Amino acid sequence: MFQPLTLETLGPINSSGISFLVELGRRLTDVSGDARETMHLFQRASVVVQCYNSVAFKGTFTVASELY
Repeated sequence: MFQPLTLETLGPINSSGISFLVELGRRLTDVSGDARETMHLFQRASVVVQCYNSVAFKGTFTVASELY
């Protein structure tokens, strides 16, 4: 099964992605016993988006040696 996730920096997650993360969090909670697993998944997704944005933003800068 392939589940696409659409995440935006300041926007919503697609509805099927939310359903997937909630179900995955529920299953992780069943295994680990920690009721916060779903919350942790959403937090991890947020951090991943922010890290990717940082890398993409850094890639827009040129190195001084490339200017010559």
